[in-house]
Amino acid sequence: MRSLIAFMALISLFACTSSTVLPDKALVEPVLVVRAIELETTLNQRQGLPVPEHQNWFDVIEGHIPVIITAPHATRPLRNGHRRFSDGGGTAALAVTVAELTGAYVIYTTYEGPSDPNYYDENAFKTQLQQLITTVQPLYILDIHGSHPYRSYDIDLGTMNGQSLLGHQNLLKRLIRQLETEGISSFSYNRFAASRNETITKFAVAHGIPAIQLEINSTYVTPAEGNVYAQRFSILSQALARFINSSVTTNRQP
Repeated sequence: MRSLIAFMALISLFACTSSTVLPDKALVEPVLVVRAIELETTLNQRQGLPVPEHQNWFDVIEGHIPVIITAPHATRPLRNGHRRFSDGGGTAALAVTVAELTGAYVIYTTYEGPSDPNYYDENAFKTQLQQLITTVQPLYILDIHGSHPYRSYDIDLGTMNGQSLLGHQNLLKRLIRQLETEGISSFSYNRFAASRNETITKFAVAHGIPAIQLEINSTYVTPAEGNVYAQRFSILSQALARFINSSVTTNRQP
C-alpha cells in the first residue's frame, strides 16, 4: 500500500513539473549593481556643484536598439527660478543598467542644469532628445522618475490618461505583465499622468513616439541604501530589460 501511495505521489509530482514553465536564468550580475551604486553615489554628491567648464549637464549613452530611456531628474532641476528636489542618482543608474542589459539609448542629467527637462521644452536636453528621436526612430520612450517611499505603489504608470500610448495599448499591458512576472505588482495608473507642463512623455507624443512615464517608488531606485534596496533595484532592472528585449524581438519578427 505504501509503495502504491509513493508511486502515485511521484506520478503527481511529474505531472505538475511537466506542466510548469521553468523560469529564465537571472540577467543581473552583482557587478552591474555595484556600478549602479557608484553612479548613484556620484550623481547624488554633485548637489550644489556647478557644471564643470566645457561639460554638458547631461550625458547620452549610444545604443543599438530602437528604444530610448530618459532620466531627467537624476540631479536637481531648475524650475521657476528655484532648485527642485532630485529624484536621485539611482534613476539614472537604473536607466544605464537597463541599457547595459538591452542596448537601449539613454539620456540622463549628470549635473544640476539651467532648466527642467520634464517641465520645459526649450533646453539643451530636449534638443538632444529630439536629435535622438530623429536618428533612432524609437519604438517607444521610457521616462524614469523616482517617487516618495511612502507612496502606496511600487510604480505609477503615466500615460497622459492613455493618450501617450498612441493606440499601442498592448505596450502597457506587456510592461505590466513582465513586472508582475518579476514580483512587482503594486501599480497606480496616472497618479502622475505626465499630461501637465512640457513633460518628456508629452514631447515624445508630439513627435509621434509612444511613451510611458514611470514614477518608481524610491525603494527600487536607491541601491546604495543596502542589500534589500539593491535587490529591488536588481529585480526592476531585470524586469525592464526583459520587457525591452521582448518588445524589440517581437517588433522584428516578420
